[in-house]
Amino acid sequence: MLLIHQHLLKSFLRNLGYTLVASLILFIMMDLLDHMNSFMDNEATISMMARFYTYKAVWIIDTVLPVAMLMSTLFTLGGMARYLELTALFSSGWSLMKVTRPLVLFAVFITFFSLAWGEYVVPKANTASDRIWEVEIHKKPDRILPTNHISITGPEGRLYHARKFNPNTQTINGLKILTRQGSVITERIDAETAFWDDDHWTLTQGTRRIFENNEEKVMVFEKLTARDLKVNPKSFYHNRVRREDMNIRLLLDHVELIRISGGDPTTAKVDIQFNLAFPMVNLIVVLIGLVLASGPRKTTVAQGFGLTLLVSFGYYLFMNFGRVLGHTGTLPPLVAAWTGNVFFFIVFLIMFSRARR
Repeated sequence: MLLIHQHLLKSFLRNLGYTLVASLILFIMMDLLDHMNSFMDNEATISMMARFYTYKAVWIIDTVLPVAMLMSTLFTLGGMARYLELTALFSSGWSLMKVTRPLVLFAVFITFFSLAWGEYVVPKANTASDRIWEVEIHKKPDRILPTNHISITGPEGRLYHARKFNPNTQTINGLKILTRQGSVITERIDAETAFWDDDHWTLTQGTRRIFENNEEKVMVFEKLTARDLKVNPKSFYHNRVRREDMNIRLLLDHVELIRISGGDPTTAKVDIQFNLAFPMVNLIVVLIGLVLASGPRKTTVAQGFGLTLLVSFGYYLFMNFGRVLGHTGTLPPLVAAWTGNVFFFIVFLIMFSRARR
């Protein structure tokens, strides 16, 4: 790596670290002041508060990362422009993209990092912080590990829905099981109760429907030994994740469950596309930032803050407005989630065509 690229990347990473730390402190202090009465009324310990904000920090990083990327780009390149380093490099024949290549490559890396962070880390951290807030601090029943209305996918591909699960007796009330081949439902089992008998489920008071060759075969049973069901009671112990905290895999299962049950999965489909589209913000804001900071007018600290707020607010407003239109069915899921990225990338191309490069 060239010396100028090392200098640029070190300066950018330093600014990014400062921005993320400052954002974490600011968010936590504001949230702490907002919830201090609740902590004191419920006699929350320092350990509870520390663990709550540790998990909360995961969501904060996911939220402010694009803002931090933009601000770091403006401060890094703005400093180089202010001390005429960019002018010297442009005069020696370097292009803007050649100078900022490490930043663009790092932004691509952060895009994939953000996608993985939101897929594997954020949902678990949000669930853990919700449990600490509801169960440990407010002493409420643990509704995050539910006993009512549990839907899971078994290892053999069957869909299971339990109206009520008793973990002590390992008994299910109101069990529905759907077997499918591709998108076609081939079997449905409804049982009033089901209990675990050492190594298999025993179903009682139910019906078994088999769909074959456009015909339906119905069998009513008082008791059914279902050794072919591959789930065990432990399969029903899973955290309830709010839909807004679901990752792409959970949303895909949610879409399939809604579709099979005859509902409208549009909202979940929009959220899937939004989870895929949002990490791209990190790359696009860096591209916009490097064009803004490399202009002939030197970017001051105050201007850097102002541009960051303007671009970030506009981007988040555009993305969330599209998300709302998608949820209401006004726009298709793909269009609703990706229009913001497309619009701001076009803005970058227009700015880049007029920039010093």
